[in-house]
Amino acid sequence: MSKSNHEREKIYINEWIKAFNILLLDEGWEKQGVVSRADALKKAKDLWLDLVQVWYNWKDKISICKIVDYWKYQYQLKKKEKEKKKTQKSKWLKEIKLSYWIEENDLNLKIEKAKELLQKWYWIRFILRLKWRENIFKEQAREKLQYIIEILKDYWKSTWIKEEWKWLSLVLFAKLK
Repeated sequence: MSKSNHEREKIYINEWIKAFNILLLDEGWEKQGVVSRADALKKAKDLWLDLVQVWYNWKDKISICKIVDYWKYQYQLKKKEKEKKKTQKSKWLKEIKLSYWIEENDLNLKIEKAKELLQKWYWIRFILRLKWRENIFKEQAREKLQYIIEILKDYWKSTWIKEEWKWLSLVLFAKLK
């Protein structure tokens, strides 16, 4: 039976650490040596900090732990997670940008590209940006996106048009065959 993500990400601290031998690390990830669990707990309590399990080595039956302030450690982990999410791009979403004044031939080329991507199971986001006075043609821009929907109707399973102040976007989700 496999463990859920929640169980895998569970962090053991202080008395909850089950290993008898512990490889201690300091704040800078430098090795302090292998000690018994009781000695590691005593060191952590003397420093008024927590013993946090960073990794468990199943092969050697040894727990790799750090002596840190648990809440500070949790904060740093969450901060790193946020940074990862910021820099991470969606692998399956591709954007195609259009202008209101796009010519018929150029639009057809972009639609052909979208067909190829939808067949490869990518999601497509068409972004139609309206500049300056083009905002008064918002309804015609919406019709252009409806035209794209009609042409690509065999390739997507769901869609929506989102309207913002200066642009319209259309997201097409690939149809799984």
